[in-house]
Amino acid sequence: DLAIVARLTPRLRTYSAAAFPDLPRAAQAHGLSLTLGVWLDRRRDNNAREVSAAIEASYRHAGVKQIIAGNETQLLGVLSPRELHDALRALRRAVRVPVSTAEPWHVWLRQPELAKHVDFITVHLLPYWEGVPIHAAVDHVFARLREMRQRFPGQRIVIGEVGWPSGGDTIRDAVASPQNQAR
Repeated sequence: DLAIVARLTPRLRTYSAAAFPDLPRAAQAHGLSLTLGVWLDRRRDNNAREVSAAIEASYRHAGVKQIIAGNETQLLGVLSPRELHDALRALRRAVRVPVSTAEPWHVWLRQPELAKHVDFITVHLLPYWEGVPIHAAVDHVFARLREMRQRFPGQRIVIGEVGWPSGGDTIRDAVASPQNQAR
């Protein structure tokens, strides 16, 4: 229930605009600022639906404060850089709120031109997936964030995902457990 969420945080991030068309209205009714996700993948018709739903929601609901178009599309190779740039350009022209895309820190560093196509940078900092041991995880997050700030001075950087899983495979020195997640 969004009433519970609203007591815990003033903001909400989604990953799809088309999958939950009533969410922007509900979030606004509970006073939540919404970062609206636009799920982009290899399905062009779905991408068009997502973009259209985001544009409509951004005009109909003042609670939509920003849009994140695409989640790790470059990391996963589901869109070419040009396809992503084109989608971002189209959205930025169509809406009045800031637009970004979300990628892990190393993708932004490998594709710095991506920063020219967004109004702010959404970075994922996930030491578990990089095999970093739990005792070094927080330092790793801050080191990667410093690296991003040095590479993109003056550009707003938002952490889109950060954390540690409570379960899953061990990745090198990264052990997923409820204890490590709490730590």
